[in-house]
Amino acid sequence: MPTLTQIPRTNLRKDDRAHDNSIIPTLDVETISPSQRFVSALMNPWKNRLLPAGVLRRLLKNSKSPLLAESFQRPGGWRSMQIIYRNDPPVDWFDDQALRTNPVSIASRNRCRIVIQKLSRAIAEIERGIPVNVVGIGSGPGVQIQSAIVNSGIDVDRVTAYLIDLDDDARDFGESVAEQLGLEGCVHFRTGDARQISNVLPDIQAHIAKLVGIVEYLNDEQLLTMLKAVASIMVPNGVLVTHGMVDALNTSRFLTRVFDLTHQHRSAEHMIGLLESAGFRCTDCTVEPTGTYPILTAKRNG
Repeated sequence: MPTLTQIPRTNLRKDDRAHDNSIIPTLDVETISPSQRFVSALMNPWKNRLLPAGVLRRLLKNSKSPLLAESFQRPGGWRSMQIIYRNDPPVDWFDDQALRTNPVSIASRNRCRIVIQKLSRAIAEIERGIPVNVVGIGSGPGVQIQSAIVNSGIDVDRVTAYLIDLDDDARDFGESVAEQLGLEGCVHFRTGDARQISNVLPDIQAHIAKLVGIVEYLNDEQLLTMLKAVASIMVPNGVLVTHGMVDALNTSRFLTRVFDLTHQHRSAEHMIGLLESAGFRCTDCTVEPTGTYPILTAKRNG
């Protein structure tokens, strides 16, 4: 049975909660202390430029850290993200640095919590009695959408979630999550290219879509194509949750040098421009506490 990011529960009946946003859990986000920022600023020149990348790789490969081991094999993949979200006690100093001190790991957990909250609210606000279609793009096992369905309090018989990814290697994990949460009947995994989403999901009109965790690996042209494709299958005023990424704490160069992990950085303003070009209007932007991820809610024009 998979270990999930903790999902707060309530004792209210399903759909008694559907229009009561007070039940959506209060966020418990992580911050970076002044001392952590000082240590990070002190170490960044060594990690980013002064120490040879080969030396850093040898040091890190000697660690017993599950996150570091996975990052060397599949940097930025869904397995790495699940380790970050799970946030188990570190096994050694290097694991502590990667899991608990690294600003990107902290920011990723914050992003996960904020995205789940935004999706939960969007699902809860759908008018009672209307069947709800939720689409996740590049979703891996789809834990965030599945968590949001549970947190929303909606009757799961009303919800159909389609989780799309180019690869199907996360399907087994995602299906075990659905079974654990009692969502087997409403969660469906699809393998395909979301830029051709109308072919992957013919005749589907989505009320809510999530585009998170893939955005930072697409250039502007690729992202705009995907945003337009997502807009094409959404109902008017359908809700999209997505994000940008900013190298707020100067960690990008280290990730590229050591793990060959390169991110596309976009400010909130940059993302808003792309969203508007694709037929959306931004309705909310939340910047998580490290400043790394601006997380945007947008509605499809119509």
